[in-house]
Amino acid sequence: MSFRKPHEIALELVPRSVDGVVTEAKESLSNYPFVTSINIPEIRKLPVKSFEPSLALLKNSLPVTPHFRIIDRTEKDLLQKIQALVEAGLKQVLLIGGDPPKEDPNFTPSGLTTIEAIKAVKREFPTLKIYTGLDPYRSSFRKELDYALAKCEAGSDGLYTQPFFSIGMLELWLEQLPDAEIWFGIAPVYSQKSRDYWERINKVVFPPNFSFDKAENARLGKQLLVTISETQERAYLMPVANGALSYLESLFE
Repeated sequence: MSFRKPHEIALELVPRSVDGVVTEAKESLSNYPFVTSINIPEIRKLPVKSFEPSLALLKNSLPVTPHFRIIDRTEKDLLQKIQALVEAGLKQVLLIGGDPPKEDPNFTPSGLTTIEAIKAVKREFPTLKIYTGLDPYRSSFRKELDYALAKCEAGSDGLYTQPFFSIGMLELWLEQLPDAEIWFGIAPVYSQKSRDYWERINKVVFPPNFSFDKAENARLGKQLLVTISETQERAYLMPVANGALSYLESLFE
């Protein structure tokens, strides 16, 4: 790696199977020991959620940050699952509000809010680090900033962001939250199909000159990492379906 790395680096692994997550985590951490934690997202369309692979990683003494979609969970269910993971050695968790599924008109949300979940988890597990989401695209800048500050006031210890595809937008959030612990998302986008997904589902705004070229994606990723490292903030790598080892290699070798 030819540049100073951020203070910490987390790697997201999509849980398509429990064994697959454990294998990919071991390979990634073995080849890139500066990766400090493995993140397991909850994706509603996948049968494997965050709990099972996170428990398996903890049993293998691997650092993990499970994501829990609050919209899908009652407070009781959330606390029970976190309790089991804490007993296995869990140190930190990411609480994500979540969006209702567009394909299921009969979906009924749990009724639990992110603010309520933060307070409940902090009350039951006062030493557990609680992270929450920051989405720079879904609403106005003012609204998202106020929401981030409200979550921190409720007890969130830090924030994980959606991926950034622009140095300028990254610097804007660095400027507004200089004292917060933020894990800034970075993800490759190699095709129009992938771009369409980010724009349709996550409302991402890409710069006009954005390129699908793998080398250009790596160059942008490195620029984002440099900017993050200069502030001693943290990076959150999201290879999505592109293979963790392949993406790590493009950034650091």
